[in-house]
Amino acid sequence: MDEPATSKKEIKKDSVTTAPLSEHSTAVTPKAPSKTVAPKDDLESKAAAFGIPLLKTAPSKIDKKTLVFISEDTARKYRMAVFSKEKDTLKVAMVDPENFEALNILRFLAEKEQLNIEISLAGEEAIEEMLKQYSGADRALNEAIISLKKDGISEVSLTRDDEDVPGSEVNQEILQDAPIARLVEAIVTHAIEARASDIHIELAEDSYRVRFRVDGLLHSSLVFPLQVGRAVVARIKILSNLKIDEKRKPQDGRFRATSNGKTVDLRVSTLPVVDGEKVVMRVLEKTNNTVDFKEMGLWGRNGELLRKKIIEPYGIILMTGPTGSGKSTTLYSFLQILNQEERNIITLEDPVEYSINGINQSQVQPEIGYTFANGLRSILRQDPNVIMVGEIRDNETAELAIHAALTGHLVLSTLHTNSALGSIPRLVDMGIEPFLIGSSIQVVAAQRLVRRICLACKEEQPVTPKLLKKLKDLVDAIPKAETAKYGYESGKPIKLYKGKGCDACGNTGYKGRIAIYEALEVTDEVKNIIIDEKNIEGMLTPEAARQGMLSLREDGVLKALTGVTTLIEVERVTEGSVLVDEE
Repeated sequence: MDEPATSKKEIKKDSVTTAPLSEHSTAVTPKAPSKTVAPKDDLESKAAAFGIPLLKTAPSKIDKKTLVFISEDTARKYRMAVFSKEKDTLKVAMVDPENFEALNILRFLAEKEQLNIEISLAGEEAIEEMLKQYSGADRALNEAIISLKKDGISEVSLTRDDEDVPGSEVNQEILQDAPIARLVEAIVTHAIEARASDIHIELAEDSYRVRFRVDGLLHSSLVFPLQVGRAVVARIKILSNLKIDEKRKPQDGRFRATSNGKTVDLRVSTLPVVDGEKVVMRVLEKTNNTVDFKEMGLWGRNGELLRKKIIEPYGIILMTGPTGSGKSTTLYSFLQILNQEERNIITLEDPVEYSINGINQSQVQPEIGYTFANGLRSILRQDPNVIMVGEIRDNETAELAIHAALTGHLVLSTLHTNSALGSIPRLVDMGIEPFLIGSSIQVVAAQRLVRRICLACKEEQPVTPKLLKKLKDLVDAIPKAETAKYGYESGKPIKLYKGKGCDACGNTGYKGRIAIYEALEVTDEVKNIIIDEKNIEGMLTPEAARQGMLSLREDGVLKALTGVTTLIEVERVTEGSVLVDEE
């Protein structure tokens, strides 16, 4: 069947957004089906009559670079969407495969990008699900740019709501303008859907860019002009109740957002940079009331030890690791277990990240003299059973935490060190008496976060003989009783896994994160080593091995062998590269 010719003007009117493609692809003009089918026939009959595949359900996640081969407006108008790209073939779902205008657009796309087009039939529900995957950010950005140009705004000058400044009414109107508000909403919604933990809005030469941190790694999401970026930053400051006209010093605030019935808190931090401000928003989801140690990554001895120690009536439990390693999240999980009516739990945080019902949470404010040390003194007069101190940063806070532990309180806190063993010398360096450290601390644990393998595209990967031997030697050194707790059977063939990459994980091969741990119990033997003060960390290493403590790497390797994460991820977050196979 011959399709009517369509001029380039008509095609340009319904312009499509494209991504870079290989040069050797060949263009194939899609042909309309040769048969017509009565509207009442079901989809399977229609697909069979047309001689094309039937797409029964929409993919749960389509790569954005694939989706935007056809613009959102065009996709909605002609009820069609690109749902997959395999080498030089685009797979397009259509409600009406006989729509000549839509077919002409696909022909133009095929010729322009040197691609083959494979058409599938889809129902209205499947198409609508695919159309929902357009983030909306691109449309909101275009509307914001048009709005600012319409008002002749090239530079956004801002003032506070409550300041009576000439011209402020116009500026506030710009900030409350629907396109700017919708752009901010689209950015936040996109971040929530992408499971981002942080949103970065920052200057990049003569523009602003948005990056999302997903599973610990940053990914670029959107770029917009300078004037739009400044309006977006100001809009976020208004939502966070920050001073809009203060651009010379950092500010902190927070606001709440709801997307598809999901409510999150966004902790906002602004930072002055050259020619503007950078904004980072931490996405904080409400924690549920169920705590699953297995899901967190507390397996085997680590889980047993920490579960036993958090129900002790007094002492200190220390979580160590770098920023972003999940220490606070682990402590919040412990607090949820301890959160019973008979206990008075008070936290001292900077800032308060998650709000937990039934727990008294206080945020330090150093600018008015309310520090960790001063706050801890006040907390001790509040008759607490359990105290959480966000971080031990100095000698004074450490001494007060130890004093609280020695006077009958359970203290949870964090410390910035690279390992569990390194935390003891760190406290000694702070000036804490060794006998006080040994008498107060119950357990010290270190943790890191590794990405989980995507279950939708998980597959076994080959293991070279050299790497196989290294892994076998490492596993053989771990007690069989401990490996059994991880679900790894002794003598079982060693296998490693990876994510192939699919729509569900954005073709990364990973989806979600899990922690790897190491935990040192402060026993009488450990106390003697601490009091002796001679080469503390060196002496603790054989004692930790005698206890059966697994290192971060050993815990990670066992999780890799059970198919939870990859060996590459374990190497990425632990020191050295002993397990990297160079063959």
